[in-house]
Amino acid sequence: MSSTTTTASSLPSGSLVLKKFSSSTMPSGTTGGPNASPKVAKTKLPYIPTPTYYGCEHIGMMFQKSGPGCRSFYTGAARVALDPERLPAQKCNGCSYTLTRTYMCMQCPMTHCPKHALEHSSVAKHKFGVDSRNGHVYCFACSDYIYDPTLEEIRIEQEVSLYGRRRKKRRLDDAKPSSDDLEYIDKHSSYAPCRATGLRGFLNMGSTCFMSVILQSLVHNPLLRNFYLSDGHKRSDCTVQHCMSCAMDEVFSEFFTQDKVEGFGPVNLLTTSWKCEQVRHSHCPLLSNANLITLLQTLAGYQQQDAHEYLQFLLNQLHLNHISTPHSTSSPSPTDDCTCIIHRGFYGKLQSDVTCSSCHNIYTKDDPVMDLSLDLRMKARVKSNPNNPTTLTVSVSTAPAVQTLQECLSRFTSVENVAEYFCSNCGGSREATKQLTVKRLPPVLCIQLKRFEHSASGSAKINTVIRFPMQLDMTPFTTRGKRKRTAAAGGNTPQQQQQPERPCKPFIYDLLSVVVHKGEINSGHYISYARQNGQWFQFDDSVVTLATEKQVLAAQAYLLFYMIRTLA
Repeated sequence: MSSTTTTASSLPSGSLVLKKFSSSTMPSGTTGGPNASPKVAKTKLPYIPTPTYYGCEHIGMMFQKSGPGCRSFYTGAARVALDPERLPAQKCNGCSYTLTRTYMCMQCPMTHCPKHALEHSSVAKHKFGVDSRNGHVYCFACSDYIYDPTLEEIRIEQEVSLYGRRRKKRRLDDAKPSSDDLEYIDKHSSYAPCRATGLRGFLNMGSTCFMSVILQSLVHNPLLRNFYLSDGHKRSDCTVQHCMSCAMDEVFSEFFTQDKVEGFGPVNLLTTSWKCEQVRHSHCPLLSNANLITLLQTLAGYQQQDAHEYLQFLLNQLHLNHISTPHSTSSPSPTDDCTCIIHRGFYGKLQSDVTCSSCHNIYTKDDPVMDLSLDLRMKARVKSNPNNPTTLTVSVSTAPAVQTLQECLSRFTSVENVAEYFCSNCGGSREATKQLTVKRLPPVLCIQLKRFEHSASGSAKINTVIRFPMQLDMTPFTTRGKRKRTAAAGGNTPQQQQQPERPCKPFIYDLLSVVVHKGEINSGHYISYARQNGQWFQFDDSVVTLATEKQVLAAQAYLLFYMIRTLA
């Protein structure tokens, strides 16, 4: 039997060596005969260490080169990244710009944004950065995050030492996409055109554009939208017959819960307007009984109606439906005690001050309003003729070619002369002055520009250009603002001087929507503009198009809706 021997010199180092012996070359003490019981030689196998795994080959080379230094740098960086009292953002040492995501170098005490971290990696040959949001390690050579068991164990130890034995939940910043991710998502995603955000038109059901523009202004009103979308009025629990609030709830549900782009026909709201029986109420806060009966008689037809009158009718009906619901504590009159969404959003007060020219007694009266109606024509004035003192010159009421909204408000709150006024203090008829000021401003300020005038000779439309701002300061037109100006001029009465004056804060309003009337008084058309997420849109019945701020400001406005900037 030939013997074969395999030597270890022909095998790679570290390999297990196997030998085969013949009977002649067996070690002494062993029996090689066929009847001999074989004995197994106990050979001690060499020790094979457990292989070490690294996150990548680059971090493995770094551990072999400077293991303790690498662990020390990462321990400090991970503790900074996981510190709950530290802001998530770090300042880049290269551009000094604070970003959401920065990288702390594992080989030097530098912090960089992603752009400068990549430059630092190529120049300084520092391949690893610790994400300041979560402590994970990014390898710039691999262009990816790596998972290293040793570093992950250090990260968990730091996490436990900072938060205790209870593991910290993943922060929101961990899952926040970067600007590049958001740009990629935006380019490679397809969205529905309206995405159920209220960008939808109304079908014209026969000269119903006056209704469409008012509904668009209410649909894009954040107070009404939040009220109806938070179950402020539940149709399933309502027992009121021909309830206008139920019809409005249907409109909000269609616009903000249905992902549709075609026009919506508010059939239920239109028929509810026809069938409404509010003429039975003895008190209507917004419309007189004569105007209300006229409106209801003409509404059930195909004639064009006035958008402002329909707005008053709709707000009044929503208020009356609220007080008709069970468990309602509101009164039919527009008082401060009413808790309906209409009065919480649109209810304001005007203060009328009539001052006697003889005794200077001031008679004050408050008038509730839901909107302000501003004249576009200058008021007629009577003055003496300088050429002939015995004659009087009467200036005709005219409308300037171009006006500003602030000028119209100034005329609305200016002092007027009253020829005959019965003064209770004097006990006789005296001359007096009258001034209107806004005592209480509503969160939603509706302003009507009186473009339609009616006289015995006929009706006409005033096409005066009114320049209105995107931001409106109503402070000069308030009662408190008037008192402040009077006190500054030294014209306060002794009673007013004794009253302490509170600081007058500014009342800033932002433009919310615009209703425009095009054409003549008997053959016109209504369109509207509304703002949604900072972008303006034009609504022409069922057609919705993008609009610019310049286009909105150049429109011939009929109704303006402003929203208070802060409710505090």
